Amino acid sequence: MADRLTIGELLTLRIVTPHELQAVIDSFLANPQPGWWEITDGISIDILTAVNAHPHVRAWMSQAGATLAAHELAIRTVILSAKPV
Repeated sequence: MADRLTIGELLTLRIVTPHELQAVIDSFLANPQPGWWEITDGISIDILTAVNAHPHVRAWMSQAGATLAAHELAIRTVILSAKPV
């Protein structure tokens, strides 16, 4: 069985659109809840699990005074590198 593609690879292949990616980032930042977040039909990831799996991103997210732009970049980074279910 071939390896699953990352969200970034799915974005490159246009299976996930930039609009869908931005929408899930915005939704998560507005209400960061645990569980599965659907990016598009049949493509979901657990964003909090992805954040917790990356110590640097977790530290970046917890920095005092971190801006919304920094949080958005951190979330975008973990989403693009994640392999969805």
